[in-house]
Amino acid sequence: MPSWPLILKDDPSVLFTSAGMQPLVPYFLGKKQPPAKRIVAVQKVFRATDIDEVGRDGYHQTFFEMLGNFSIGDYGKKEAIEWGWELLTKVFGFDGSKLVATVHTSDDEAYEIWTKTLALLPPEKIFRLGDESNFWAPGATGLCGPDSEVFIDNGPQPDVAEHECNPGENCGRYLEIWNFVFQQYDRKADGTLVPLPKKNIDTGAGLERIAQVLQGVSGDTYRTDLFQPLVKKIESLSGNKKYGENTAIDFSIRIVAEHSRAAAFLIADGISPSNEFRGYVLRRLIRRAAMHGRRLGLKTGSLSQLGAEVVKTMQRHYHELTSARDRITQVILEEEEKFERTLAQGLTMINEAIARATAQGQRWIDADTAFRLSDTYGFPLEMTKEIAEGAGLSVDERGFRELLEGQRSRSRATAKFTQDAMRFGQFYTGLREAEKLRSEFTGYDELETDGTIVSLVVGGSRVDAAHEGTDVEIVLDRTPFYPEGGGQVGDRGTITTDEGRALVADTQTAAPGVIVMSAKVVDGVLRLRSGAHAAVDEEARRDTMRNHTATHLLHATLRNLFGEDVHQAGSLVHAPNLRFDFTFGRALTAEELRRVEDEVNRAILTNADVHARSMPLQEALASGAMALFGETYGDVVRVVEAGPSRELCGGTHCHCTGDIGLFLITKEESIGAGVRRIEAVTGLGALREVREIRDRVGRAAAALRVAPARLPDAVAQLQESRERLEKDLAAVQRSGVDSAASSLLAKAETLGAARIVAANVGEADIEQLRKLSDRVKEGIGTGVVILGGARDGKATLVVAVTKDLAGSVDASVVVKRVEGIIDGRGGGRPESASAGGKAPARLGEAVEAARSVVKERLNGGRG
Repeated sequence: MPSWPLILKDDPSVLFTSAGMQPLVPYFLGKKQPPAKRIVAVQKVFRATDIDEVGRDGYHQTFFEMLGNFSIGDYGKKEAIEWGWELLTKVFGFDGSKLVATVHTSDDEAYEIWTKTLALLPPEKIFRLGDESNFWAPGATGLCGPDSEVFIDNGPQPDVAEHECNPGENCGRYLEIWNFVFQQYDRKADGTLVPLPKKNIDTGAGLERIAQVLQGVSGDTYRTDLFQPLVKKIESLSGNKKYGENTAIDFSIRIVAEHSRAAAFLIADGISPSNEFRGYVLRRLIRRAAMHGRRLGLKTGSLSQLGAEVVKTMQRHYHELTSARDRITQVILEEEEKFERTLAQGLTMINEAIARATAQGQRWIDADTAFRLSDTYGFPLEMTKEIAEGAGLSVDERGFRELLEGQRSRSRATAKFTQDAMRFGQFYTGLREAEKLRSEFTGYDELETDGTIVSLVVGGSRVDAAHEGTDVEIVLDRTPFYPEGGGQVGDRGTITTDEGRALVADTQTAAPGVIVMSAKVVDGVLRLRSGAHAAVDEEARRDTMRNHTATHLLHATLRNLFGEDVHQAGSLVHAPNLRFDFTFGRALTAEELRRVEDEVNRAILTNADVHARSMPLQEALASGAMALFGETYGDVVRVVEAGPSRELCGGTHCHCTGDIGLFLITKEESIGAGVRRIEAVTGLGALREVREIRDRVGRAAAALRVAPARLPDAVAQLQESRERLEKDLAAVQRSGVDSAASSLLAKAETLGAARIVAANVGEADIEQLRKLSDRVKEGIGTGVVILGGARDGKATLVVAVTKDLAGSVDASVVVKRVEGIIDGRGGGRPESASAGGKAPARLGEAVEAARSVVKERLNGGRG
């Protein structure tokens, strides 16, 4: 099988495919029919939790390729071990005398296979270890089992006693190269291990680790031919930096090479940089690489060139890189340019933090600021420390680490399987196999049907009856309720029997062919095997159908107008509106949005029939039907044709395009680099939107006392009036400042060639004091301005010195001398400084003290 994408469609609970076996979980659980009982794949894998480890050594990576062979209820431990050993020793050429293996302490079968059945290794080379080393389980419950690992024995290590070193310890002697996982149990909530009726084998080995050993560069993936093209490219772009030259250069080259490779694959699988979810991880990768690129002397655009290098060297094996070549370079370049701008903002933020800490007498940058610089602006802690140390400050590293670990913990939590979802699937898969549980979907042709209740589940257990007030999962042998899928939400409605009634809130596919309706019994009782009448909420379904068919027309229209590089990047179809995400490098203009609206509405007005046909996948693709990247399709697919659109789709649709009614775009926005989002309404939703717009226009026109048609002119006039008033207000404020400055200058004290203005101006905040001090300084010629003011119970003191006196009077020193009088802290630059305090009643005293310090300096005192 080719590699599955890095985004798992069957498990939305995980950010990325983080293990080679993850895409096969639906097969292991029986939720999907596997293409074969034996599968081999080289799977793309990404682990976000290792981002900060990349660069520190030669083997940590976020993106890597996992070699795997899998048995789904077919061959067992003996065959897996025998074939793995043959591949390692006879094909790859590892020296069998230097290999050792581990097995779980309870796994006598695997131990016997290694030592007797196959006699591959003597007992002294088999280590029996506990759960921590040799038991595989992705979560607290579900699929699990012992494993057996193969290691290269590099011999005794210096300063490590023989009895202290085994493959389960990090003693440097053993290097893992192979892992056999024996999925043989289903762990229950109470910890009980129930043997699986069909046991599975999951065998994995990292290509990068294998390459290290075979190419004689153990411990340094970046010296293998997997990374050397990127390393050489970085060396060329940097001018004179060489890998292996020194620790700092190696650290940065590894980060730039690894993150560039990982970013290219994430972008190829449809991810765009953003501030949340998967897009945030991609943004972090690119910005961390950009930061270290700067240290290597790389110019903006270098990472984009490295993305092209990834495509060049790996597209032969990963064809998705070829089709995404232009998007990869464009997205990386845009993110590099954005980071340059963001970097400037980050520098502003850290300088403000330094000034704030200095003003408050604090000798460190707080953890929140350091973490926000790292998390939001991509500032590494090392860079924050470097800048802070230049200002004589430290950084609260302990607090930073705590915040970082909290974020990592949240990341690790989201990177685990959702066990409830797995249990849900396992539960209904078991019923499907044991009781032939099935649901016939009739919702393409009808919104109501009669059927029989074939399953009732309350709180995870089968029941014969569900009484009033109970939340229950219902399976009918026939149902018109559409289960969530393809961007369309699950149906809601009612299920009625002779004895009771339930309201359905959601519908899901729990196992192949098993449709489960989540409901609450609102009247009487529902009983197993009772006849039931199922009725979908007709209004909600018809609104949903209008929006779904309109989504297809929108997709086709965007491709027709803007080219085939436009691809769907996600959608949501429900009753209120539709949301369509698509790949495009810029915002649509108002004129382009009007063209899109016009074209979709033109397709609606043709009132073309909407056809749905089932056909073999290859035939459907050959007919020109659109398939969505990353979606998994069976051998037979459903093709929906609606006017200019032809797509593979399992959702429900209108009978003809005219049923959609008016199509109205309500929003167009960016949701990440290279990805736009359009939201729109149709039918009655569009009518409601038009009425709301008309009502808003009417209320605004009434408020301005003009006819609705004259509203734009009235708003323009209102804006002009506002601008005039703002100018008048600014003039009044300037006049007030000018007047106050003139008054203060008139009272200036002359001391030699300099003048001193010192006054407590009363009610004023720091901004007003600064404006006033600037104006006084402009008129004073040579001199010093000392102003005090108070507002909201807080005292503020501002000292400003003209440039020609900066060598004699340091404003920051003056502030430091008197800050204690107002019970405050202060700081600043030699020409301008300020202090804030809690004692406004002593402002006059502080101003006078500052005046005395200034006179002392001007009279020749030491500053």
